[in-house]
Amino acid sequence: MAAIAQQGDAGGITAPATVRVGRVPFIEKVCYGFGDAGGTIITGLIANFLTFYYTDVFGLAPGIVGILFLSLRVFDAVSDPLIGIMADRTRTRWGKFRPYLLWTAIPVGLSCFLTFQSPNFGYDGKVAYAAATYFLLAFFYSLNNVPYCALITRMTDSAREGVACQSVRFAMVAVASFTVSVGLPIMVRQLGGADVSRGYRDGVAILSLAAVAMFLICFLFVRERVPETGAEEPPLRVAIANTLKNDQLRLTFLMTLLLIGIFNTKGGAALYFITYVLNGGPTYQALFFGTATAGGLLGSIVVQVFTRRFDVKTVYVWVNLLLVAGHFGAYFVPGGYPMLWLVLVGMCCIVLGCTLPLHFTLIQLADQYGEWKLGMRSSGMSFAFNQFFVKLAWALAGALISGVLVIVSYKAGAGNQTPLSLAGIRLLSTVIPGLLHLALAVTASRLILNRATIDRMTADRAA
Repeated sequence: MAAIAQQGDAGGITAPATVRVGRVPFIEKVCYGFGDAGGTIITGLIANFLTFYYTDVFGLAPGIVGILFLSLRVFDAVSDPLIGIMADRTRTRWGKFRPYLLWTAIPVGLSCFLTFQSPNFGYDGKVAYAAATYFLLAFFYSLNNVPYCALITRMTDSAREGVACQSVRFAMVAVASFTVSVGLPIMVRQLGGADVSRGYRDGVAILSLAAVAMFLICFLFVRERVPETGAEEPPLRVAIANTLKNDQLRLTFLMTLLLIGIFNTKGGAALYFITYVLNGGPTYQALFFGTATAGGLLGSIVVQVFTRRFDVKTVYVWVNLLLVAGHFGAYFVPGGYPMLWLVLVGMCCIVLGCTLPLHFTLIQLADQYGEWKLGMRSSGMSFAFNQFFVKLAWALAGALISGVLVIVSYKAGAGNQTPLSLAGIRLLSTVIPGLLHLALAVTASRLILNRATIDRMTADRAA
């Protein structure tokens, strides 16, 4: 989730004049992309299916699901910074960050598989099982993803090659996201038939094995070329304090919380919206998620047209304001027109797809701003903090969905839906994401990472 691309002159970042380690072979770029494609399988299952699975398949109350998601974030507040600084201090014959892909591949896949199991326990046993398996999944995912995000800094120190690596990575992430969002509903129907629980079990098993294979491919065929600087790593307390001194980086953490919260709220509420508002079956679910994924991929490409003319911050703010208007307007579109909704979803996701490249570019700029303003590097710890806010967004989105479902007295099953519960589901897919986009636009407007600041940073780095 933390793919960071450096732009050329149009985006305000100029490649460093001196490059110690240059070209990365194309096949290695593809293998690097496999690492995040595997991670996207995991996050796609969590964001789009886990809340619905817990309430409508596993049988947990929405309130319990919200408490479960929130309570485990306390552990993340401690574990993620520790993982970041532990990765910075790792020294093996395979490198600094790369071996974590080997060590965590099977634990991540196994914990994901166990999370979507439905053991025949009593209700308290089910709650305990869900808490234990989700805890393991979140922990092993962080242990995998934080070092992976930092791996690019050891593959090359060429800005041009970094952009190329991230471009391939984004393309493979889009394919993985499409595979999960479209493929799982089909696998649930084909493998489970009337037994939805078995369909989820077998479908997630296949996807988990694919994720494990992708992590191992990334480990085997990616190389860490950039040598160590020899500088002594600061103590944990100093590393955390230095990272938090960067006010621009702090703003991007809040922006990560809001943006990933939007994606997870929309993704987590999508099955409820499709099933009960649009009355769509598995085939329509696949069309819905496929349209959303294709729109997002197209948006990540067309956004470059705007960043050639305007600075990244300005485009980011206006994209979010456009999404505010779109989500508020969508609330008034009737649910009896499923084909119209596919068109609206495609248009919305084209605009929404613009946000991720812009967002990750702003994180990169904020990290460079810290080095320029404060004279310190914070990339390892920055990835750890950003990962914490990603998982906090998972939790808050799950709690938000659960809280709304509790308020509207939601009960699983089409025959149990009331006008109040349908209104709550509609709010989760329209007005509530619109409000979050408004908060995101306001937060982004406070950044000072405009073209003038970037030009000063570039000139000082060149000097």
